[in-house]
Amino acid sequence: MVKYLTPGPVQLPRRVIDAYAKQPMFHRGREFSELYSDVVNQLGRVFRGYTVSILPGTGTFAVDVMVYNFIKPGDEVLVPINGEFGERLAQSVESRGAVVKRVYVEPGESLCDHIDEFNVKARALAMVHNETSMGVANRCIDEVARLIHDNGGLILIDSVSGVPAEPVGEGADVVATATHKALLAPPGGSIVAFKDPGLIISYPKPPSMDLGNYLKYSARLETPYTPPINVLYALRESLRYILDEVGLERYVKLHEEKVRFLYGELGKLGFKPVPLNLGYASRTVTAFYSPINPGKVVDYLRQNGYVISGGMWRIRERSIRIGVMGDVTLDDLRTVVSLLSNLAGVG
Repeated sequence: MVKYLTPGPVQLPRRVIDAYAKQPMFHRGREFSELYSDVVNQLGRVFRGYTVSILPGTGTFAVDVMVYNFIKPGDEVLVPINGEFGERLAQSVESRGAVVKRVYVEPGESLCDHIDEFNVKARALAMVHNETSMGVANRCIDEVARLIHDNGGLILIDSVSGVPAEPVGEGADVVATATHKALLAPPGGSIVAFKDPGLIISYPKPPSMDLGNYLKYSARLETPYTPPINVLYALRESLRYILDEVGLERYVKLHEEKVRFLYGELGKLGFKPVPLNLGYASRTVTAFYSPINPGKVVDYLRQNGYVISGGMWRIRERSIRIGVMGDVTLDDLRTVVSLLSNLAGVG
């Protein structure tokens, strides 16, 4: 048996797995409408003031749906990039035929240190909220939104690995996320939350990506196509846990506690934080420059029951990443620190 301390999918609590392991129901009946209504209402507590659509798919699909519904070919879009997923977001926007202006920052930097560069006129700014390739959170969405809105543009946010452990704020016009990270459910559900359905463009898009279709069916508590029924079972259970048993504020604090512990303890072993300012350290994924070959670290921990991830983007060969989402406790992290202490020959 191994335990997953990865950027996602995450280690699921047994109760969520049990909820997932049911016979999928027919999605045109009263029972499904009740499930769908329950999940949408719970997500409404996470995304206050937003309309929420649930689609079958991945986080990447959620981002593509966001792009294809709020951007059209020829639009000018600013995409600030501080990691792998910012680059992927830019590629998604380009696939729509938009004109992309990339703004790069160095590995480990937060986009929040470069807000002045975003004061430009554009149809939209598309930005990653929680850049897991670097373990850096860009917690300046509301500030950036004010700049973009003052210039007449929209702000589109990829928060696939953020919400709800990384609060997204209220400034974004559209937020894309997925079920299999901080929402504590299995892969298979794409989630797009948007403030104003009137901003959905009428330009052609694949029917399976058309949020207008989902809005029409959602009004009668259905989906236009077969939904990820078992994922919804699991998501309902995970949201009950997050919202009703733990509480959103406490849920955020629990993630912060685990992140602080890892940066404090692994720093003593020579693992250097990738985030240049720990004030911008992600609450869901930590990233370290490893004093030991990263592949050796990953293999050693797996042999001892813990799965972590290697690095990404420009520091792929020099770094490791340890996720703290899911059913991961401080005791798990203490064990990981102890194992890495043995591997480093410390103590």
